[in-house]
Amino acid sequence: MFSEIKIRDITDLAKCLIVPVSVLVEVCYTCNEKCVHCCLDNHNQRGMSLKQYEMLFDQMVTAGTFFVILTGGEPFTRKDFMDIVRAARKRRLSVTIFTNGTLLSEKDISDIAKLFVQDVHVSIYSTNEKVHDSITQIPGSFRKSISAIRAMVKEGINVRIKCPLMLANANDISNLVKMAESLGAKMQFATTITARNDGDISTHKLQMSDRQLVKAIKHSAVSENISVSVRDKDDGNSVPCDTILNGGAIDPRGNVFPCNQWRICGGNVLHDNFGKIWKESEVFTAFRQIRLRNLVKCQTCEIFNYCTRCPGLALLEDNDICGCSASAKKVAEARMITGTLPTQRHIFSKI
Repeated sequence: MFSEIKIRDITDLAKCLIVPVSVLVEVCYTCNEKCVHCCLDNHNQRGMSLKQYEMLFDQMVTAGTFFVILTGGEPFTRKDFMDIVRAARKRRLSVTIFTNGTLLSEKDISDIAKLFVQDVHVSIYSTNEKVHDSITQIPGSFRKSISAIRAMVKEGINVRIKCPLMLANANDISNLVKMAESLGAKMQFATTITARNDGDISTHKLQMSDRQLVKAIKHSAVSENISVSVRDKDDGNSVPCDTILNGGAIDPRGNVFPCNQWRICGGNVLHDNFGKIWKESEVFTAFRQIRLRNLVKCQTCEIFNYCTRCPGLALLEDNDICGCSASAKKVAEARMITGTLPTQRHIFSKI
C-alpha cells in the first residue's frame, strides 16, 4: 500500500493541512560568480549560524517538513555548508542542493554521496564555454562546473543541470540536452528571467525574443506535451499557487516567505517558531484566502489555460498580487501559439 504513495499525494495532503512539506532555505547570499541574470539585489548576507540552522531544522521537522532545498547565493562559499547538510540529514530531511559546482572539493562530493543527498542541481548556461563564462562573468567557471558534474555522477549522485533560457543561449537547447545525456545528468530549462528581489526589472532585457521563446516552447526538452489542460477557469475556488499552503522559503536573515519569489515576510525564525509563523502569520493567512475568483483579469483571459502565473512575480514585477503577470503572459502567449499546455499542477490548483 505504502509503495503506491507518490510525492504528489504527500504535497496534496500537506496542502489540505497547511503543512510546509517542502521548504527552500537560502543559507547565504554570497557567491563566487556574478551572473548577469541573478535575482539577488545584494550578495552580502552570509546567513545564520550552524547552531541556528540546527534549531531551524528541528522546528521544520516538528512542523511536518519532509524536503529541504539548500541554496544561496552559492552555498559552498560557506566553509560550514556541509555541516549544515549533515544537520539536515541527521534529522532525516530529504536534501536537495542548488549550486554552481565550482567550489566543490573531492571530499565535499564524497560526503554528499555518503549522506544520500537526494539531488544536486548545477547551473550550466551553455555548451559553449565562452557563452557560459560570459553569463557568470567568471573565466574558467564552465570547466569547473562540468568537472564537478562528472565527479558527482561518478559517485552515484543524482545531478540535474538547470538552465534559464535567455537571448544568449536560446539556440543551444538541443546541444545542452545532448551534453547532459553524455554526462549522465538530467536537464531542466526555465523560460523566464525574473526581476531582482528589489523589483529591479533591468534583467528583463536578457529575456528571449518572442521568436526564440516560441521556438523554445516547441522543444520537447522544454515543454512536455499534454492533451488536456490542468487549469479550470470555472473553478473560482482554486488556489493561485500551492506554495502558500505547502511550501515556504527562508532567507539568510531567517525571514520566512511563501517562496523565494514571493517577497512578503510572515515572520523571522530568530524571533519565533517556524511552524507557528507558517500556520499563524496574519500575512500568510490573508494570502491563503486569495482564490481565482479574486483574479478578475485571469477569469476573463483567453490564454488562461496556457498560463503559469506566479503570484510573487505578479506582485514583484507588476505591483498587484491579484493582477496580470507580464512575464507569465508573455510565456502563455507563446504557449497558445504552439498549442503547448503547461503541466504545473501547483498553479491554479483545486483545494
